[in-house]
Amino acid sequence: MVLQVDKTRVELLSSKDAAEIESLFKEVWPTAIEYPEKWRKKRTLSREEIVKEMKGDYYYFGVRVDGRIVGLYKASIKKDTVLGEHQTIHPSYQGRGLATTMYKQLINFAKKKKCKKIHVNILPNQIASKKCVDKLGFHKKGGLWEQAKEMLVQTYEKEV
Repeated sequence: MVLQVDKTRVELLSSKDAAEIESLFKEVWPTAIEYPEKWRKKRTLSREEIVKEMKGDYYYFGVRVDGRIVGLYKASIKKDTVLGEHQTIHPSYQGRGLATTMYKQLINFAKKKKCKKIHVNILPNQIASKKCVDKLGFHKKGGLWEQAKEMLVQTYEKEV
């Protein structure tokens, strides 16, 4: 399950990638100050936690540039809906269209799994993320809600 754009690849990751994923989380999440500190710590998973999630209900998809994981997200399936979450892009690679590439791959993944909907949660102040999901046909679902203490998010939905 690979989507390739130029030298950028989005692919299903495995437990052999856990150390590299852990390293990316340690680079990105401690400085993602738009999120509450407790949430950032929760998102900085260890390789053991990553492997446990992979063995459970989560699929990890990564963006590789020249062989290095520079972005990722994870997905889970609940009934007929795919939830895309934990999108992480190394600061050096932000603003290069990697999020759009990952969202397109998420749509392909949902189709392959024969799901009817996709949900993603976005902070209200993340304008680039909102533009990205808007152009891919996602729509707001409900109003703002508190995903974590003092962290409001907006759920976006896309029918597939």
